[in-house]
Amino acid sequence: MAKKQAPSKKPRPRQTNEDELEQESKGPGKLQKLFFWVIIPVLFTLAIGLIVAEVTGTNVFEKAKTVIGGKDQKEDVNKETTEQYNQQIVALKAQLKEKDAIVNQLQTKIDSNKTDAAKAEVEKKRLEKEVTKLQNGKADTKTDINALVKTYEQMAPKSAAAVISTMGDDNALKILKNLKPATLAPILEKMTPEKAAHFTELLSKKKKK
Repeated sequence: MAKKQAPSKKPRPRQTNEDELEQESKGPGKLQKLFFWVIIPVLFTLAIGLIVAEVTGTNVFEKAKTVIGGKDQKEDVNKETTEQYNQQIVALKAQLKEKDAIVNQLQTKIDSNKTDAAKAEVEKKRLEKEVTKLQNGKADTKTDINALVKTYEQMAPKSAAAVISTMGDDNALKILKNLKPATLAPILEKMTPEKAAHFTELLSKKKKK
């Protein structure tokens, strides 16, 4: 029997120069480049950091919590500070309103005092004329004295005391002795101690006569 001939192996085609150039030009892919140039250096850096932290006794995780917590705490502080500023602004505005109200009250009081002062000046001039009449002996009648007494009873004790203190003793006594006790006492209180004592003594002597 004739032996079967083994199938002859076909020779592999030799790579051409173009195929070799194409394989060399492909090189490593993008993921491989990312792995070699980014991930490995980062991991290496982290490993070095952990080793250093271990050697120095630093707890990396606690440190990270502190940093994160510090940031949150800073935000809370900023928020609290802003609220405090807002509260201070509200308080200052309220104080300004109160000050404005006080200023308005004082202005009203000043205006009222000016009006009262003007009225007092007019009354003073009128009384000065009456005093002049008394000093010249032109108001000796009972009617004139009664009119003057009524005028002094309607005056403020301080104003009446100021005018009477400028009179002579005779004219002052004509008015003082005809005043009601409720009117006389406040007028004497508004005089100087010397004047009050002097007129009190004269009134006392006048009653004894």
